[in-house]
Parts: sequence; C-alpha cells; structure tokens
Amino acid sequence: MKYKILYTLLAFVTIAFGCKKATYDDASKGEALGTFTATAPANNTMLVLNSATPGKTIDITWTAAKPGVSTAPTYKWVAALKTGSIDQPIIEFPSDNGGKANTLTLTQKQLDDALKAKGIADGAKAELIWRIVADNGTVKVNGDTFNISVTRFGDGVSNFILYGPVSSADVITINPILTEQTLNFKWQKSFAGKAGANVTYKVKFIKPDGSFETPLFELTSNNNGLDSNLNVSYKDFDAALTTAGLADQSAVATLKWSVEATSGTFKKFSDYANDVSVLRDVSLFMVGNASEFGWDNGNPTHMYRDETNRGKYVYTGYLNAGDFKFITVVGSWETQYGNDGSNGVKLKAKGSDPDPGTYNVATAGYYTVKIDINALTFSITPYDASGATSYNSIGIIGGFNDWANITAMSKTSFNPHIWTITQTITANTEMKFRIDTGWDVNWGPVEANVNGKYGKAVRDGKNINVKPGTYKIQFNDLTGDYIFYNK
Repeated sequence: MKYKILYTLLAFVTIAFGCKKATYDDASKGEALGTFTATAPANNTMLVLNSATPGKTIDITWTAAKPGVSTAPTYKWVAALKTGSIDQPIIEFPSDNGGKANTLTLTQKQLDDALKAKGIADGAKAELIWRIVADNGTVKVNGDTFNISVTRFGDGVSNFILYGPVSSADVITINPILTEQTLNFKWQKSFAGKAGANVTYKVKFIKPDGSFETPLFELTSNNNGLDSNLNVSYKDFDAALTTAGLADQSAVATLKWSVEATSGTFKKFSDYANDVSVLRDVSLFMVGNASEFGWDNGNPTHMYRDETNRGKYVYTGYLNAGDFKFITVVGSWETQYGNDGSNGVKLKAKGSDPDPGTYNVATAGYYTVKIDINALTFSITPYDASGATSYNSIGIIGGFNDWANITAMSKTSFNPHIWTITQTITANTEMKFRIDTGWDVNWGPVEANVNGKYGKAVRDGKNINVKPGTYKIQFNDLTGDYIFYNK
C-alpha cells in the first residue's frame, strides 16, 4: 500500500511538470536590407563647378532600400578616382537628414572643397566613379557604380537674366536701310568667379526650334563684349538675318534670343531665352514745297503702300507746283530717296552720303506718284479728279465703337479726298470706312487682305482685323488706298 501511494504521487508530479507553458525568445537575431536604384545624376554626367555660384546645389537621388525588421538604413555617397578603387573612396558624404534620407544635397563649394582637400588643382577635371552605400548596422548594400567628371572651381560666371526685348506676340518693325536707328537688347550684368576677371557677352539668335549651341547668328555686345547690352543698327541686323538665310524682308523673322557670358574658359547662358519677331519694312513720306506741308520733315505727307509689293509706294492727290523728295523717318533727314538726275531713284542711306535730287511738279493739280525703292523706279502722272464725289464726312466704324456711329476722320482743304485720324485700339477689333450715316457707302479690304495694315479698299468690302495699338490711319476716297501707321 505504501508503494502504491508513492507511485501515485510521482505520477502527479510528472503530469504537473509536463503541463508547464514553454517560452521562446522572439527577438530578431539579424537584419535584412533590400536593394535600391540611383536616379540622379545620370551616368557619365559632366559637371563643371561654377566659382561664381558656390551656393548652387547638386542633387543626388536614389530609391529607398527596403529596411529589415527593426532597423532603418543610413546612406552615404562615396566617390573615388576612376583610376582607383570604389572600395577605397577619396571623398564621401552622408545623405541628408543625418544619413537617413535617400537624397544628398551638396553645394558646389562643398564638393569643390572636398576635391581640393584631395589635391585636385583649381580648374582641373577629376574623373570619378561613385555609388551609394546603404548600411543598417548588420548588412551593407552597395548601389551600382557610375562615372562622373567634375571640374573644380576655376573661371566662373554668375547667373543672370534677360531684360528686353521681352517675349511678346507683337512684331518689331525696323527700317533695314537705317544705320542710326538701333535694336536694343539688355540683360542683367553677370560677375566673374575669379577676382579681377572680366565677363564678356555674345547675343545669340536661333529659330524657335533651333539650338543655341548652333545659332543662326551671334553678335558681340557693346564695348567689345564687356557691356551687358547690345545696340545693333537696323541695317546691320538686316544684314545678319540675310546672311543667316532669312533674306525675305516681306516675311516676319521669328526668333529666340539668349546671351552667352564668358569668363576665361567658363561659358554660361542666361537663365532663360526670349522670343522676338522682326519685320524689315520701310515707311516712306513725301516732303517738299510741292506737298501739303512743305519741307517740314516733322509733318510730311504719308505715302500709301502697294498691297502686293512692299517695295512700291503710291500717292494720289493734289500737289503744288514745286519740288519734292522722300524721307523714311518722320523728323529725320538721315535716309532719303530722290532724283538720280534722270527721274530715276537715288538712295541716301546715311547722313554722310550726298543728298539726292528732287522731283519737280510744273503745274499744280492732281497727280499719282509712284516709287519703287527696290527697282529704283519713279513715275508721276496727272490724275483726273473732276468727277470724284466730295464727301462731307468719312470715318472709321467697328467693334471698338460698337458699330454704332463712325468716329470721324479729318481732311484738309489742300487734300479733300484724304482722310486722317489717330486712334488707339485697346483690344482686337474689326473696322471699316464709312460715310456719316447709313451703310450705302462703305469701304473695306478684299477677303485676302483682311489682316493687312495697308491695301486698297473696295465698296462694300470686308472688315479689317486690327490689333491693339495706337495708329495714324489714312484713307483715300479717290482710290480706296488705306494705311495704318504705328504711332
């Protein structure tokens, strides 16, 4: 019985200890770390550090490495000479945020100082290999190895912007024969990275889809390239366009322009480029005691234009007995067209050239005067105005005045068939010429010339499309000739 009790107790103890709960250490004894991919800079990047912009940043980026269970990785960027080993880098930087970010933002000065500390000379190019290293304390993962060339601080040029002409849909009209009037380009002054060094500039022009590395043409700025502006004469700009293959003066030259600054061996373009559109066009005005305003070159008689030939000009109206010639700029004797001695045409292109002769009207009366400045031809013939209608009032009417009533134009007793007005148009509009009341007598262009700034209007013609601007508008009711001069 005694032994039976003992065996029973031993069985209970065995069962009790056999039912005890087992415990395990669930803490991780190791860490994993995923791979990652560098995203910038691209392989074989060529980086030229600019001594004039030491604070400009260089961004190195990569995708994040997937961390293990409990430890996020830290990153560093390492670089070695291309002739060396990436496992023995000469420079290294932890990533942003104390190595925790998958980005590294360096200033140019930080990188330059690091290279300088390793004996890379000023202005020298260092051919490097680089990679990103991720480390979670247990595992290190190396990113792919890339090439980069870095040129240390030497010559440099600070950032700069263009001032003008600003980009605009407006077309700049220039007289291609003028030597005194200029197109003016201006930009912010740039500064050299080296003390005492100079910055020189070239203005470069391209087509809208072109490259400034291969410009159509380039012009050196004022003062042999030292000034931050360029004044180029209309004539020289026309010559540059022609040499670049844009010889058709009747076509608008649509361009982009930028400025390249140079200091020593360092070159830099302006921060952005501007658009500019140029039309080469010659306005022509009659002066002389045969014309209405005599020899007052500040108030000449405006010539009309041939609708299809931009080199031809015409005037039909009254003339006194006397002499006349032509100028191209109101208030200036600089450029003139006149008699070559045999009723042909002679050009005075600049102030130092001799004045051309005058044309003569023997008898006062109505005449049609024609001149072609390209063919250098001239004619004057009598015009019979005896049966012409004399209108009491003619004006312009259109969207700008709600097509309600005409805005009256003025005429003079000298030229009762030539009507003139100076008008400011604030928005795109349509207009035509009309007598004071009713639509029985009105004039407008033919369909093909609704966008023209000059032409020959016909009775019951189309509407003229007019862009915003201030214009001197003239209309000749004898011939239908009209013209819009920009004021």
